Amino acid sequence: MKNFYWGTATSSFQIEGNIKNDFTEWETLGKFRNNGLNPLYENGSNHWLNWKKDFDLIKELNQNSYRFSIEWARIEPERNKYSQSALKQYSEMIDYLHQLNIEPFLTLHHFSHPKWFHELTPWHKKESIFSFCEFAKIIIDLFSDRVNYWISFNEPIVWALAAYGDAKFPPGIKDLKFMMDAIKNMMEAHVCIYDYIKKRNNKAKLGIAKHFIIFKEGRNWFLLDKKVTNRIDVFFNKMLLNAFRQNRLAHWFPTVLKYDSPIKLDNKIDFWGINYYYRIYAQFKFNFKNPIFLFPKEPATDMGWEIYPKGLKKIIKLVAATGKEIFITENGIATNDEGLRKMFIKKHLKVVNKAKSKYNIKGYFYWSLIDNYEWLKGKSKRFGLVRVDYENKFDRIIKPSGFYYAKLIKKYSNKKVVQPVNE
Repeated sequence: MKNFYWGTATSSFQIEGNIKNDFTEWETLGKFRNNGLNPLYENGSNHWLNWKKDFDLIKELNQNSYRFSIEWARIEPERNKYSQSALKQYSEMIDYLHQLNIEPFLTLHHFSHPKWFHELTPWHKKESIFSFCEFAKIIIDLFSDRVNYWISFNEPIVWALAAYGDAKFPPGIKDLKFMMDAIKNMMEAHVCIYDYIKKRNNKAKLGIAKHFIIFKEGRNWFLLDKKVTNRIDVFFNKMLLNAFRQNRLAHWFPTVLKYDSPIKLDNKIDFWGINYYYRIYAQFKFNFKNPIFLFPKEPATDMGWEIYPKGLKKIIKLVAATGKEIFITENGIATNDEGLRKMFIKKHLKVVNKAKSKYNIKGYFYWSLIDNYEWLKGKSKRFGLVRVDYENKFDRIIKPSGFYYAKLIKKYSNKKVVQPVNE
């Protein structure tokens, strides 16, 4: 796979540390606690102070690209007040990636917000579009000459479900109408960003990193299991893909949700990012407010997720029907078993390699470069190719899977393997 982007992905809040935002605010208020006692975040992986060493690791592990995000709360900690020192450091980070011949893929929104956002312009209100676009325009103005690949939103449906569905993310409002309004406003903000980026750099490409899950009926003999599985599959996997082509954001789920709204998207998206991790089973339950029970049958990761590489092929085929370029923007496993992680990478890359000959797949990003804070879970779920020693000054240690991924990159790039590693 020559002319292919090989990389890893991270998000700013999950690794940077040294930040105050809506998530740290909720932790302070007692919303995020480990057994009600200890704060979960505790400066992430301290990447903000160790970014240059981390970027050197990317280069050492044969990667030619890196997906990361800008922390909005760091740039605009107070409404309309911008941190020049933070902008300067992000600029230095992008310059250093280019110095290492690593292509930056920059995400503008990856779940977190400034503390003021939900009070003043929450996503379920139209004012949110302006707030986010103003922030995004500042970033685009500064970096459009050095960044060719942009991602407006990471997993907008996942965020909206967590914020307005089960209310585990801030602002923590349980309201499905608000949830759909928030998704719509995010997509309208995406169009605002798309138009602006094209004016600044018409060669730049903008996409969305969208989470996809394989849903399977829990009981294949039970018709209602099949029906709820179909409804959640359409909502989670297909709704946004359809919205961009049909200019309508719509979904119907009996007794739970009915939403149908025009939205002028005009297919303004250059690529779809696939975030894929697992398969899950769905069963109908007799509860009008919540008629779905979701569960894994064969949990194999520390997140309790089933490993199902074949599902990636199905998702690639689904997304390819849009006619847009495809990047695997996240694919990874939380485990302390390095043999299991290597197996996970190997099997998923086999799927990508085979699909590459048929579909327009441009790159693959393993999640994650380094161990990180996992949303709602803390630091015990280790996704990284590089271990972070949280008890010893955040020291970095490349794991066997990190070297293994580097070896596979060489293999699939048809180059001589520089550092052979035993499987």
